[in-house]
Amino acid sequence: MTILVAGATGNVGRPTVAALLSSGETVRALSRSEDKFGDLPDGAEGAVADLESGSGLDAAFDGVDRFFLITANGETETQRGLNAVNAAKAAGVGRIVYLSVHNPDQEPPIPHSRSKLPIEAAIRESGAEFTILRPSYFNQTDLSVVRVVKDFGVYPMPIGTIGQNRVDTRDIADCAVRALTEDGHNGAEYDLHGPDTISGPGAAAVYARHFGREVFYGGDDVEKWGESVKAFLAPWLLDSLKKMFLAQQAHGPAASEAEVAASQEAVGHPLRSFDAFVAELAG
Repeated sequence: MTILVAGATGNVGRPTVAALLSSGETVRALSRSEDKFGDLPDGAEGAVADLESGSGLDAAFDGVDRFFLITANGETETQRGLNAVNAAKAAGVGRIVYLSVHNPDQEPPIPHSRSKLPIEAAIRESGAEFTILRPSYFNQTDLSVVRVVKDFGVYPMPIGTIGQNRVDTRDIADCAVRALTEDGHNGAEYDLHGPDTISGPGAAAVYARHFGREVFYGGDDVEKWGESVKAFLAPWLLDSLKKMFLAQQAHGPAASEAEVAASQEAVGHPLRSFDAFVAELAG
């Protein structure tokens, strides 16, 4: 069985590829550039194609049985996702697993969440078996701020004080592998949460404990946060992320015990905690 993974070198795609290879599957990784193939685990086959233009997709899908679609956030995300689904449909791919987001149609709208809804609709209408994964905020999102925490003692992500059950991307990958390789997941939509509810001050406290220094939460001012990162983000995405943080400040989402239990069942093993993630960073 050949499984194509789009977004294979990202925080979810990389552990998914590794786990699929470990289970004996043939894995083809989709990328716009051959330069990315050096980041893949040994044994993965690279396929060069451009989701935005559609160039190379026919060849990339040739002989593919199942497809894991990860679309990077951005202004063209919907078109990239639709191009991928249409190519999978034309190739007769039998199963599609899609990495979406928790509550994409929430109000007020978050653009990089809403952009996934047309992709979901196309997948449902494709005729293929499908599974949709709906993770909340990632543990690994913090990889971009670890140096700030270590050097300045500030946790800068303005996630608020309600808290969210952020999930480890390796657990998302394990759920994806199950959906790609096992029967019984057709039509399922899995909300994926981590085992602990982490607020901005709570995250700072976890970092302080493991890094052995004082760490303070930088606060809820999304405009101040935006000024600190605007040089690194496209304006559309920066605006969307500000709206995401405002939603987190207002709603969390903090998961219930039942929702956490359902996430663990979907993943297939005990969930990795935020505390364990930070302990790994400190080690």
